[in-house]
Amino acid sequence: MKTDSLESGLVNTPSRRRPAYLVIADSLRSQIAEQKLKPGERFPTERELVQEFGVARMTVRQALDILQIEGLIDRKRGRAGGTFVRAIPPTLDLTCPEGVIGQLDKRGEDIEIKLVSCVKAEVLKNIGAKLGVEDGTAVWEVKRLVCDGDDPLLVSSLVIPVDLAPDLDQQKLNQPLADVMASYGLRPVFKRETVCAANARKEEQRLLGVSRSYPMLRLQRIAKLSTGQVMCYMEETLRSDAANVEVTLGDDPASQLD
Repeated sequence: MKTDSLESGLVNTPSRRRPAYLVIADSLRSQIAEQKLKPGERFPTERELVQEFGVARMTVRQALDILQIEGLIDRKRGRAGGTFVRAIPPTLDLTCPEGVIGQLDKRGEDIEIKLVSCVKAEVLKNIGAKLGVEDGTAVWEVKRLVCDGDDPLLVSSLVIPVDLAPDLDQQKLNQPLADVMASYGLRPVFKRETVCAANARKEEQRLLGVSRSYPMLRLQRIAKLSTGQVMCYMEETLRSDAANVEVTLGDDPASQLD
């Protein structure tokens, strides 16, 4: 598919000149849709794509960036790394009480939770307002990295008042937080969650191996106890290619007809 127009970095169309990286992305996307490149298969290397399309390596990388953002490919590091066609990413239900980590684990994903930090600090003013506590209140700030095998998926940040979990730093924090909270008799009965698009913060860039401009999903959640007290505030910053999200309300009438 080497053409003079691709070599120049632009493609002529009746209405406009399209950047070559978009044309390459379209071609590769079609090959995936037509199963010419199947899930799990190794993708052509950057060098092979440069030769096939007759463009600079930077142009190829721009095309691959698009496919990765769309969740069509995985780019893995290390000796056994490379670019691979991705299976369809899992769909996560934001109304599910199990949360992102619990749903991924239940689906049989190879989930590993790594503790990044657990520190005691005075609550930040904006977080204190969410927790409904006074300025200066002591809180635990827990940061964890969740991976699917070798691939980092999300960074989870938890803030909880120290008086609710006095020795939290002594607990095994590489397990689902619901289990940890249950050990203190803390069982939330309500949660409110918001979702927004975001850029990765500096530490998230390092932990997730993404650039600042890489699109992320940020889930912000508060959980309340039966007393009405806010138990914790949590943020989960998820790579946009790691999963699709949905919201389910009510009972599906079709399921009642089975």
